[in-house]
Amino acid sequence: MTARNARRQSKSGVRPRPRVYEPLLQAHDSNTSNAREALLTPSKGKRLRILRVRVIQEIADGRRIYEVYFGPGPHISADPSKAVDTLDIPELGEAATRAFPPHEGPRGQRDEPLSGRWRGDPPRTVHKIMVEYTEES
Repeated sequence: MTARNARRQSKSGVRPRPRVYEPLLQAHDSNTSNAREALLTPSKGKRLRILRVRVIQEIADGRRIYEVYFGPGPHISADPSKAVDTLDIPELGEAATRAFPPHEGPRGQRDEPLSGRWRGDPPRTVHKIMVEYTEES
């Protein structure tokens, strides 16, 4: 027990409950249009905290740009404050956001979805999108 928790316990008589850290993974197949798609929706009353987003292009289909942001907006520039990242996907390979430490990644509002959208010409093939995240109250 840390000194801080010991002080809290001695003042109130109750030990603080530690926050549970449980990273989750969601795999999503992308659409082949440049319309917004909901990548992930939190459980009712929860918030998403992003740890990392990876986009994998398994078949050569040209270089693409993928926007990742919170909310139901049509694109990332509709509300730049909700942006997570813009990924530059190479001809054949993958790109990812930086990996955020626990409790430090971008966090959405309660019940706010994580969205994604292809910028410019959409791909002709489906890409795999991996979202590593946690849910918070």
